[in-house]
Amino acid sequence: MKIIKICAILFILSITQSFANPVISGISSNEINIDTKFRGEQILLFGAKGDAGNVVIAVRGPKRNFAVTKKQKLLGIWYNGERVKFKDSNSFYALFSTFHGQDLDQNLLSDLEIGGDNIEFKNFGEMAKDKKNEFEAHLVEELEKQKLYSTNPKKIDFLDETLFKVMLNFPKNIARGVYTVEIYLIQDDQLLSFQSIPIYVNQVGISAKILDFAHEESFLYAILAVLIALVAGFIANYLFGRFFGK
Repeated sequence: MKIIKICAILFILSITQSFANPVISGISSNEINIDTKFRGEQILLFGAKGDAGNVVIAVRGPKRNFAVTKKQKLLGIWYNGERVKFKDSNSFYALFSTFHGQDLDQNLLSDLEIGGDNIEFKNFGEMAKDKKNEFEAHLVEELEKQKLYSTNPKKIDFLDETLFKVMLNFPKNIARGVYTVEIYLIQDDQLLSFQSIPIYVNQVGISAKILDFAHEESFLYAILAVLIALVAGFIANYLFGRFFGK
C-alpha cells in the first residue's frame, strides 16, 4: 500500500513539471519513534526538479556539545591528554549529490556548510587553527565510526530526467530531536532553489520516561543510580558468599 502511495505521488510530480518551484519533494515518513527494540530506520526521500541543474541533499541532526580527548603515550602507557570541547555541532550529517566530482564554487559550499571541509564546529575558547582542525578531524572520524556522519557525497538515483529518490539511513544510536532534510538545486554556481523538510525523532516507551526523568531530576536520578548499584552489589556479594563462599 505504501509503495502504491509513493508511486502515485511520483506520478503526480511527473505531470506537474510546470510548477512554480524548481524542486518539489517529499518523504515517506517524517517521524521516527525510538524504543527498546529500535534497530535503525530507513526513510525514502523522493522528488522532481523542473529546471536544469544539480541536486544536493544534506541531512542534519539536532545540535549538541561534544568533547574530544587526545590520547597520548608516556613511557609505553596511554593516557587521556588534551581535551577540547565543541558546542552546537550537528549530531548527524549525511550528504547526497549529483555533481559527480565537478568543480563547485567553494564560497557557495562554505556558506551552505556542504561537504566535510565546510561543516562548522565551534569550540569553547581560543586555539590555533591547526590544532582546531586536528581535533575536528578526530571528532568527525569518531562520528563516522558510529555511522552518524557521512561527509562524502552519495549518489542520488534518478528514475528519469526529473524524478529522483534517495534512501535515508538512520542508525540505532541517533539522538532524539528534530532532523532537517535540505534539498538544494544548483546551476552554474548559483542556488536556484532550496527546500527544507523536518524529521522528528522521538523517544517512546519506558526508555523515554527514564530519559526524561534523568534530565528533569538529574540529582535524584544520580542518587537512585548509586542506590541501585549498592543494592545490586550487596545481593551479588550475598549470593556469592552463600553458594560459592564455602
